[in-house]
Amino acid sequence: MGLVFGLVMIVVAVVVSALVLSLAYRLVVGHMPSFARALGTVLASWLASVVVGLVLHGGAGHLLSFVAQFLVGALVINLLLPAQDGSQIGYGKSCLVQLLYMVIFFVLAFVLALVFGGMMMGMLHR
Repeated sequence: MGLVFGLVMIVVAVVVSALVLSLAYRLVVGHMPSFARALGTVLASWLASVVVGLVLHGGAGHLLSFVAQFLVGALVINLLLPAQDGSQIGYGKSCLVQLLYMVIFFVLAFVLALVFGGMMMGMLHR
C-alpha cells in the first residue's frame, strides 16, 4: 500500500511541476508550452539534476550542488522549450524561467506545509 501511495505522489509531483513550469514559462516568455513538452522538460531536468547532485555531492558543498542543479535545469529548459517561432529562448531567459519556477514551487511547498502542519496540530490538540 505504501508503494502505491509513493508512486501516486511521484506522479502528482511531476504533473504539478509541469504545470508550475508552464506558468513560469508563460510569465517570462509570453506563451504557454504544450503540457507534454513541459512534462518531458521536468523529467529531463529532474534526471539531469539528480546526476549533477550525485556527481558534486561527494566533495563539494551543498551550495555548489544547488547552483549547478539550477544551471543545468536552466540549460534543459533552454534546449527543450522553444519560443513560438521554434528558436531557443536564450540562456538568460531560461535562467529566469528556472528561478521563477523554483520560487513558485518553494512558495507552494511552504503553503502546503503550513496547511498540513495546521491539520496535524489540530489533530494533536484534540
